[in-house]
Amino acid sequence: MKKRQDESKHIPLPKETTAFFCATCGAVSLDPDGICKVQGRGTKGDWCGTKDPTPPRSCKNRVNNARWVCDNCGKVSVNPGLLCEPRDMKADG
Repeated sequence: MKKRQDESKHIPLPKETTAFFCATCGAVSLDPDGICKVQGRGTKGDWCGTKDPTPPRSCKNRVNNARWVCDNCGKVSVNPGLLCEPRDMKADG
């Protein structure tokens, strides 16, 4: 089993990085196959740092459950590099 990226080794991706948005749960991914229903495509800069009023959600379809939540803005991603301050959601529960 591969170890997940350690938060102390976090390297955020550039704001120009392409990200795909999930219409079902609001998570973002570097790869459209990392989410269940692609709503659109944008960049990390379009999404990163904007406050999310909804609580972080797991994958509704229980397919893409490996995810991180940002301690800064509450956004959810399947790739920690798309977040400013990622925290493994598995640590929550």
